[in-house]
Amino acid sequence: MNPRFFLLAMLCAATAFGQPPAPVSVKAGSAAAVAAAAAATASGSMRDCPACPEMVVVPAGNFLLGTSESAREVDLERGEAPPQSVTISRAFAIGRYEVTVAEFRTFATATQYAPAGDCRVASSGAWLRLPDRGWQDPGFAAPAADSEPVVCVSWDDAKAYSDWLTKTTGKVYRLPSETEWEYAARGGTTTPRYFGDRDSDEASLLSVACDYANVFDSSAVTELAFAQPNARCSDAHTYVASVGSFKPNAFDLYDMLGNAREWVQDCFTASYTGRPLDGRAWEWAGGCELRGVRGGSWASRPAASRAAARGAELQGLRQSDLGFRVAREL
Repeated sequence: MNPRFFLLAMLCAATAFGQPPAPVSVKAGSAAAVAAAAAATASGSMRDCPACPEMVVVPAGNFLLGTSESAREVDLERGEAPPQSVTISRAFAIGRYEVTVAEFRTFATATQYAPAGDCRVASSGAWLRLPDRGWQDPGFAAPAADSEPVVCVSWDDAKAYSDWLTKTTGKVYRLPSETEWEYAARGGTTTPRYFGDRDSDEASLLSVACDYANVFDSSAVTELAFAQPNARCSDAHTYVASVGSFKPNAFDLYDMLGNAREWVQDCFTASYTGRPLDGRAWEWAGGCELRGVRGGSWASRPAASRAAARGAELQGLRQSDLGFRVAREL
């Protein structure tokens, strides 16, 4: 029997009985990885309440976290090399989209949660901290639209939202671990981006990035005035775009690269040495000052918009290109 159809049949049977799909041995980029990606898509989505984020099941499997030291695009200072073999031992669900303004507003209204302003916004090629800017008005051309990813939220704000989802639904919601995030972003691929390799880096004269990701591109160069390379294409968005505006990866996840950078659960250290290799977040007693950030944004150069690219920010930072998506345990 064709392995692809066998895997799909296994997943559909498990889903029919309300169980998560059985673990699948997956090496990213292999035929099994492609089949696993198709299986995740075939599982459909779930939503635990009318205002809850739409969630997609990601199958268990194996993959290489990080980038080879010899790769054309690698950030050695951020510790993405050498790559580490990771086993995601259990399927999990992750938001099909980044958490939207409308979804965050439902939480803020229900709990009377009022994050502070004091958001850093882009201005004349720099980032300025403005006390009157926040998630409802992050300093774009117009106030935030309901369909846009919520930004100007700190790691603590994101955790408060996921804790509220847990209390509201009775299901365990949280931020994804850094390992889960990269596994989901890759969608079974081994290339720097789930949409390709040499056709979307900073040397590309005609990039395909604008079909898949809202990054710093030719349509934003004049207004943003950042002194950094841009993608050689135009997506017609200077700042955030409504979630789902670009093509998804093989797991049917949108904006895993670009649009808004995303908080992850992990404390950040500039090395993978010693981290759990089973999908768990890397944290320690007493908390941490820096938290991991992944995915790149509308303000990110192509080199920072890769599946393996790592970032970190102060846990309390709010910035107009920084949002999140949630994970859910199955």
